[in-house]
Amino acid sequence: MRTAVRYKLILVCLILSISPISHAKDDTTKTKWELGIGLGVLSLPHYRGSDQRDEYFAPVPYVRFRGEKLKVDREGGRYYFINGETFKLDVSAAFALPVDSDDNRSRQGMPDLDAILEIGPRMQWFLWESEDRRLRFRATAPVRLAVNLSDAGNEGWFFAPYLQLRYYSTMETAFSVGPMWASEKFHDYYYQVDNQYATVGRPAYDAQAGYSGFRFTLTNSQRISKHYWWGGFIRYDLLSGATFEDSPLIKQKDALMLGFAISYIFNPVKEYYTDPYRE
Repeated sequence: MRTAVRYKLILVCLILSISPISHAKDDTTKTKWELGIGLGVLSLPHYRGSDQRDEYFAPVPYVRFRGEKLKVDREGGRYYFINGETFKLDVSAAFALPVDSDDNRSRQGMPDLDAILEIGPRMQWFLWESEDRRLRFRATAPVRLAVNLSDAGNEGWFFAPYLQLRYYSTMETAFSVGPMWASEKFHDYYYQVDNQYATVGRPAYDAQAGYSGFRFTLTNSQRISKHYWWGGFIRYDLLSGATFEDSPLIKQKDALMLGFAISYIFNPVKEYYTDPYRE
């Protein structure tokens, strides 16, 4: 059962993490959409700070959608409340995959980590762009509530503001950097060791709220042709100085995540493949 859930979530994560660009409507103002299918690979640690990781290889759907408020594009799926030229406010989401504690040496005997949906508002400020609009700089501040998908329980909140530099050429490249903070409940979920789960090699530990590390993210995507698109990302979290770095569940003070997908598009939209980076 857990394997099936993890398999489904990996498909969603690849779509939201490295989904392609969608930015145009036709002359009749009808919503343009594209559908396709591809293959994706993902490599990530069991949790940030774990010295064990999983790799996934799976078919992934390709979806492009642009509505008045709801959009699915390079930013993933989101709903806009404000969509101005220099300021935007939307609701966006991210996922954390489940972990079977029997498969993780550090968590043996502890409860499993269920799949987590992180959802909440995101503010964006567009600070600068070049005259040709190819180079852009913005500040983004997402605040997300962590929802346990097994019981819809609240697992705390996560705040990860970042600065992003984005460049458009034959491909689109974006580099983002920023710190992270989280509530005590969020850190408890991943890093606390209650007394009943303490062992000689895993002492009890009480996680605290506060600084949660520093994140670097690099993404690339390209519309290769009318029918083909590829995208990928590299994300690196530096955990030194995080409030939970002394947890016995922390085995390394960094976390590397990688993903790549290539897709075939069934119903290509002309505006997307002739000018794929147009806003």
